[in-house]
Amino acid sequence: MSPYTFRKKWSQNTENIPNARSLRYNKAKGRKITIDVTRLLQMKIAICDDDQILCHHLEEMLLELGRKEQTVLQTELFFDGDTLWNYLKQGYRFDLLFLDIEMDRMDGIAVGRAIRNILGDEDCRIVYISSQESYAMDLFAVRPMDFLIKPVTEARLKEIWELYCRLSEKGQGMFRYQIQGNQNRIAWNRIMYFRVDNRKILLHTTDGRVIEFYGKMSEIKKETATGRFVQISRSELVNYQSIEEYRGNEIVLPTGDVLSIVASRRKEVGVQIAEYMREDL
Repeated sequence: MSPYTFRKKWSQNTENIPNARSLRYNKAKGRKITIDVTRLLQMKIAICDDDQILCHHLEEMLLELGRKEQTVLQTELFFDGDTLWNYLKQGYRFDLLFLDIEMDRMDGIAVGRAIRNILGDEDCRIVYISSQESYAMDLFAVRPMDFLIKPVTEARLKEIWELYCRLSEKGQGMFRYQIQGNQNRIAWNRIMYFRVDNRKILLHTTDGRVIEFYGKMSEIKKETATGRFVQISRSELVNYQSIEEYRGNEIVLPTGDVLSIVASRRKEVGVQIAEYMREDL
């Protein structure tokens, strides 16, 4: 395997997890796991370090933690920052990222800054890995969750796990979607609105990106049912938090864009918005 490639691995102990159907080993694709699981509690973790032995060791410790905590993990390994960055630019996201600082091809600090400043991703929890302790000021702007000193111990990794679980309420206020078979998540507060275009969903984010994936409006509504989203037409579902102005027949977004409310939905939209406004008082 090239030092600049990565591969995926899923934890496989799902006996005690509700709704777990099966995890099948796909021999034709090496160690990649084909998943047939619905509505599982999943955590997507990336490990990026040019020390491949450390990557695999850290991965095995994490998968063992996942088995003990009855959490299905998807782990992906990257052996240089450049490969990780190119992957992230395609729209893929992680819940937790273990990131080495000292790498030749795009170091961990540069990757972290790109995640925060270019992608605008504040949801990914970054844990830096290093053999030195002298990076405190360099890491400040990246807002990492924690810092690991090599060698990484199981006890220290358990502390990281517990911290992540405290900071992240899994499954709450998150929208899940798939791109090329990969599961992705985005926080509701980063969604401005959804637009359906034939079989494609265009997810407009608060940082100006448009994420495209396949789906149906019925699926989007089901996934956001416990949130505060307003359907203004057959093809548009808007996050109430992104409504800058409500004019009865149209809404204005923070970007200045104006979306029309179809006549058949104006009464229902008005009632819904009034209800949300009362909740905020």
